[in-house]
Amino acid sequence: MTGSELLILIIPAALAVLLLALVSLEHLLMLTLFLTPLSLQLSYLTGSTGIDISVPTEPVMALLLLITLFKLIVTREFSRDLLRHPVTWFIGLYLLWTLITAITSTMPAVSFKTLAYRLWFTAGFYLVVAQLAISDRFRKRYLIAYSAGLAIVIVYFIIRVQGAGLLNQQFAHSACYPFYKDHTSFGASIAFLLPPLTVMLFSRGGLARKGMLALLLVLFVAGFILSYSRAAWVSLIIAAAVALILWLRMPARLLSVSAALLMVALVLSANLIWQRMDSTTEDSSTDLGQHLRSSSNISTDQSNLERINRWKCALRMFAVKPHAGWGPGTYQFSYGPFQKASERTAISTDFGDAGNAHSEYLGALSESGWPGALLFLAITVSVIITGIRVWYRGKRDADGYLALAMVAGLMTYAVHGVMNSFLDSDKIAALWWGFTAIITAMDLEQKGEAG
Repeated sequence: MTGSELLILIIPAALAVLLLALVSLEHLLMLTLFLTPLSLQLSYLTGSTGIDISVPTEPVMALLLLITLFKLIVTREFSRDLLRHPVTWFIGLYLLWTLITAITSTMPAVSFKTLAYRLWFTAGFYLVVAQLAISDRFRKRYLIAYSAGLAIVIVYFIIRVQGAGLLNQQFAHSACYPFYKDHTSFGASIAFLLPPLTVMLFSRGGLARKGMLALLLVLFVAGFILSYSRAAWVSLIIAAAVALILWLRMPARLLSVSAALLMVALVLSANLIWQRMDSTTEDSSTDLGQHLRSSSNISTDQSNLERINRWKCALRMFAVKPHAGWGPGTYQFSYGPFQKASERTAISTDFGDAGNAHSEYLGALSESGWPGALLFLAITVSVIITGIRVWYRGKRDADGYLALAMVAGLMTYAVHGVMNSFLDSDKIAALWWGFTAIITAMDLEQKGEAG
């Protein structure tokens, strides 16, 4: 597609977006959510390798950032309770530290671009959503809007996989392209939505609504299995186990002590776990059980070995610049010299063209130093604790179970984030920040009712 042809399409679309923003910010947000799974990289449309953004999502999010700043500074429409909420504070500090580390970055242009899309993702998917998510109707519409767009991608994915053979694992890894770069972020998106969609199916509603949700769930489960994303499978299993424990509503003190003991046990048994993983030789396979077991193979599995290579590079980068890091978004351009020949794999590269640190936590550590990693961890822990509090304070009704499902959805990515890093993508940012906003809004709603 040439630049002039793209311009002819952009002008009327931009005018329509501006009109919709004036008429209804909520409807603009819903349209954006629907289009997020369907968005494409500009480089894919133009063939250019210059500045790359996700269209149409990111230009609309940039507009939402401007609207949010106007409402925040000029008209002051955002709730004071929302702005004072601990989750909002941690997000604000995280963005402030991103700004500081962008200034000190080894590649300022890359880092300020990273700051820009973190700003518009949090402005639109967190602040705007949290303000609107006081309404139960809005929460469900948010989930359905994204799910509807993702359902189209899943149908496209299944058709492509079916054409190449349902058991063709290698083809399945890229069958979601160009909507998703690979099967890992695709599987992570589905894992996010399976818990709340399941709860919504068993909540009150008409036959037509339940039929639509049942169809969505069947489609999502099929796409989830056929994605062959081991990280997504593991994350959903762990999130389901956590949700089951929370469902029991054991006393909060007992829950805290149990979580602390589990963490201590994991730390103490780390060497044993590593030895067991190092002796595992299961390779990825179309056999689902073997494929899942292969996620612990760090002796022969090239994907796992490359992931460990990236993690070690992130730690070495952190050792060199522990306080401010190398700059947001710079890992993929800087990690090459930190690789050791003995740790390189068949898929290693020195050219910054094959992804990031494969960990949200280690990526933050290498790019923004220990303060950046701690702030991201603080956001994660604070919103999960907030969600648990909402579940414990609420009733065992549709709202209560939705809160539990939202915690489970966030847990899938809190776990997935150990193994991959997708938060700088609109596909995952819409879910991570959106779920965070909805839980924050539910917490504020409960406090308002109590007050």
